[in-house]
This record gives sequence, C-alpha cells and structure tokens, in this order.
Amino acid sequence: MTGYWWKDLFDRDNHWQGLTLTVREDSRAGQAVEILSGHHGRMALTLYGETLFWGAMLKDHSGVWLVLNTDYAGRRDLLPPVTSEDVEFIKRKPQGDWTGEWCRYFARQLMTAPVPLLSPRRWLLRPMSAARRTAPYTRQQPVAVKDWRFESPESSGNFGCCWSLYGDDFPELANPHRVTLVDWWWGGNLLLGRYPLQPAAGRLKWWRKKCREGTLPPILVWYIAGLGSYVILDGHYRLQAAIEEGSPPEFLVLSELNERELPSSPEERTRIVRALEKQQQNPGVNIEGINQTLINLYDTRYLYAATHSRAILGEGEAWVKELGDYLRRHHLDAYLAKIVDQVND
Repeated sequence: MTGYWWKDLFDRDNHWQGLTLTVREDSRAGQAVEILSGHHGRMALTLYGETLFWGAMLKDHSGVWLVLNTDYAGRRDLLPPVTSEDVEFIKRKPQGDWTGEWCRYFARQLMTAPVPLLSPRRWLLRPMSAARRTAPYTRQQPVAVKDWRFESPESSGNFGCCWSLYGDDFPELANPHRVTLVDWWWGGNLLLGRYPLQPAAGRLKWWRKKCREGTLPPILVWYIAGLGSYVILDGHYRLQAAIEEGSPPEFLVLSELNERELPSSPEERTRIVRALEKQQQNPGVNIEGINQTLINLYDTRYLYAATHSRAILGEGEAWVKELGDYLRRHHLDAYLAKIVDQVND
C-alpha cells in the first residue's frame, strides 16, 4: 500500500471542488499505467507494460492521432468491481454527500491496488456532472445522448482544471474505433474506452437497474493532457447502462494537479490599488467588487492539469514498427503514413 493522504479542495467562495490526493514516494518498482513519449510527438499509453494506445501529435499542434490496441490481451480491470455493498453504503449517506463519498471510495481503490496506479505527485479527483437545462420544465423533452453535456462545478479563482464533455464525443463501447483523430481546434476532449464490452453481460443489466433507481456510481476517467482526452479507468458497463437508460451519469475526473504563480508587476498592482482607493470615495461603491478585485490581485496561484511522461521512446523506430504491424493486421495501412508524418490530410 502506497503512502498517501487526501484533502477536500474548496474555491475562494468555500464551494467544494473535489478531492486532492498526495502520493508519497514508494519503494516498489513499476507502474500499472504509464505515458511514454519520444521525438516526433510520439506517445504510448501502456497498461501493465503493454501498449494500450499509440498517439502522435500533429505537426501544427492542432490535434493528435490515437490508435486503440484492440488486441490487448492483458489484464483489463484496474480496480476491484464496485459491489452492491459499496453502493448501499454510500446510498445510506445524505444524497448531497454522495459525490464526495465516491471520490473517497475511488481514492482508496486507486491507492490500495497491488501495482501502483498513481505516481508520486499531487492528484485531483473532480466531478463532472450533467449540465442543467435552461428550458422550462413543462417544455423539456428527453435529451438524445449525443446532446448530453457535462461540466465541472463552477469555481472562483484561478482554476484551470475545468472539465467539459459532450455525449457526441462518447465512444462506441461495444465496437470502439481503432483509429481516432482528436481535433483540438474543434473541441477535443474525447472520451476513450479501453476495451470492447459485451452487450449481453449480466453486469450491464444490473447497472441498468441501479441507473433506474438513481444510485449509479460515477464513471472514473483519467484526463491525459498529451492525448487531449479522457480515458475510462473504471465504469465501461456503468456508462453503457446510462446510455441505454437515457439517463446522464456522473463522471469523476482524475488528473495531475500542478500549481504555479502568475504574479502581476509591482507597477500594475500599485496602479490598481490606487484606482480602487479612488472608487471608495464614490457614493454607492460596490465594496464586494473591490474586495474581489483585491483578492484576484494578490492571490496569484494558478491550478492546472499536466500529464508527466517518461521520455524513453527516443526516435520511435520500435514504436513505428509496433504500430505498423498492428495497422496492417487490421487492414488500416492507409493511416500509417499520416500518423508517422503527423498530418491529418
């Protein structure tokens, strides 16, 4: 078991934003999930040492090619299955606490895995929920899955981990695409499955029942900055159940959490403070607005997500050979030149 601790994250207005997770150095070697990188924008997401995704960033940095290894024959389950006892335990909590409790549940599952899933650094588990509809209740009609929209909680402050996802960017879970182009100019942030599910599985029927009961656990996804997408860590069948029931699920987004300072110059701070002092002389001045401006001026912390990788691919000759063999095996040779040349046309 890796040493770790967690802490609730609140914004400036004391609104809960998620759970931060700090992982200490561990003497055990190896990682269950790793991002590898090399020259020419080449990447690989590995699972237990075997490639799960090949990735190649376009030359103009407008997107990234992703290739899912559907031949992956290794272990698929990263976490133990969510049990009925787990669902009932959280169900007994006040409903407003369910999201935070699921964050703690998955944090424990991630950290007690036999093979480390998270590297020693700071992480964030943050919810991403279905956006509220603006149409009056009497006019609301069922929303097609492709029109679902999910957002992270609103926050005050310099918070860069603001997630969004559209149902139109969901994968075909039973028959996932092997080759995908993530177009960052037109949104990006795709949802990626790790394996094809079995539509007749009994577990899918059970999750559909929980979905109808309103107790479906969240889908755990990992945001990988280099791939510009969310990868499902746990919850393929829960997501399929939500789709079939037409009921938007909740997501928990795991990401690395980084912090930097974005200070303004002393001259700019002085200019702003003097302007605020003059405003205070005006009748009916907005004191709350002045206070918020001062907070923004001196709270220079900026939280953001970035994904570390191990730069061991070098020029990527082995990467090209492995990818080429896979594409030829599935009669997808036409993509190889585009991916290797980092172009989309």
